[in-house]
Amino acid sequence: MSVKILLVDDHKIMRDGIKAIITESPEYSVVAEASDGVEALDYLADHEVDIVVIDINMPNLDGVECTKAIKNKNANTKVLAMSMYVDEQHIVNMLKAGANGYISKDAGRLVLLEALDTIRKGEAYHGKEITTVIMSEFSKTKEEKMRENPLSFLTSREIDVLKLIVEERSNYEIAETLHISIRTVDAHRRNLLQKTGVKNAVGLTKFALKNGI
Repeated sequence: MSVKILLVDDHKIMRDGIKAIITESPEYSVVAEASDGVEALDYLADHEVDIVVIDINMPNLDGVECTKAIKNKNANTKVLAMSMYVDEQHIVNMLKAGANGYISKDAGRLVLLEALDTIRKGEAYHGKEITTVIMSEFSKTKEEKMRENPLSFLTSREIDVLKLIVEERSNYEIAETLHISIRTVDAHRRNLLQKTGVKNAVGLTKFALKNGI
């Protein structure tokens, strides 16, 4: 049985082009089309499909809100976002809405088919340029979190070790106090240096005092 696909895009010429590519493969069947999110949800109210290929910017109900509704109704329905927009905001919004994949409309035939093959297996798919944006977003978010709350990246045990370092305790004394091995203390020290970006115990002490430890 072929994989059933619903195409959602407000431009018929785009739907025709996507459909022509998809139907080249006997594994897929475009069972319905919709020009916006409202039409898509109306169809899905009475029918089930395996994959929804959806645009983002559409009248009446956009791709983000439609994807949320699709996932709320049936989390097993796969959603592939296909948009001319490859900026951070559009990508993140769609992924947060539950999209299983995101590709650019500039992507070629092989990318589209590869995306469909991937998400039908339950895996996520993002085109190369999409992956670059995603990685940038996660990196930036981590930096922002680090600035807002530097201690959030430390474990409770690392904070215990840091407090004792501030008290100028030796590795042996820290090990005795926390009932752990000296090797474990060394590991915590290395992790603290790496996470805080400082070079030595003096730097760790300054970091601790700056952040209220």
